[in-house]
Amino acid sequence: MKSKILLALLIVCVGCCPKAKQAIEPSQVIVTSYPSSIGEAGVAVYLPAGYAVSKTDYPVLYLLHGSGDDETGWLTKGKAKAILDSLITNQLCQPMIVVMPNGYLEQTGKHYPAETRLWMESTFEENFSQLIAWTEAHFRTFTDKQHRAIAGLSMGGFHTMHTAALLNQSFDYVGIFSALYVPYMSEHRAERTLAISDLALSDKPAYQQTEALLAQQFATPPQLYWIACGAEDFLYQDNVVYRQYLDEKQYPYEYHESAGGHSWENWMDYLTIFAQRIF
Repeated sequence: MKSKILLALLIVCVGCCPKAKQAIEPSQVIVTSYPSSIGEAGVAVYLPAGYAVSKTDYPVLYLLHGSGDDETGWLTKGKAKAILDSLITNQLCQPMIVVMPNGYLEQTGKHYPAETRLWMESTFEENFSQLIAWTEAHFRTFTDKQHRAIAGLSMGGFHTMHTAALLNQSFDYVGIFSALYVPYMSEHRAERTLAISDLALSDKPAYQQTEALLAQQFATPPQLYWIACGAEDFLYQDNVVYRQYLDEKQYPYEYHESAGGHSWENWMDYLTIFAQRIF
């Protein structure tokens, strides 16, 4: 409850805080595209206030949307710009660049054939290094693990877990919000049960190797591996089982449980908390 009140106060504060009025230049969002293996993919980039006139490098948060959304989902539904503006203005988090890619490797309004929207087929994870390279070529960023974070909700949480494992020396901060972890076969989806061993059922090498990749990731663990889920979320049990797996392996993580379910109210709250914990 306290964090939800903080979020509400921060969004109100950004318009009235004297520091906000004194900013050299307001934050901005650029909606563009970057090259992937299946064509140009949409991406929205948040640049903090003062970016254009500063000469400093910035840490980067890669923020991933959920199923059915696109690169603008966190902005239009999740109020990400207002949240980040408020946190940065009030010195509650580090100024950062936030990169929000299209999880289907599409451009908004220019959808590829429907079959490319099968999001549990590892193309997104396998293309992520191209997104990092594009970001670091076009914006002033630090280029080390200590200054990169990745987080996402639902489908984006799935992508976050698997991308952070696949590129296991790339991110020092990982935020997994209301996520599913295993690419379900249809019979498993109906049962709503999860076993980490089900990863081996996938025909995608990037998923079959997840256990080995997680072992590599946690050999030099991230500074923060943060899992959040609502108590009434339909994916709650998936998160219980995944945390049991991490416990069995003695992989360090932090867990935040909230009331409510699979909702933007929770995800905005999680972003508010996570952003204050990184860098």
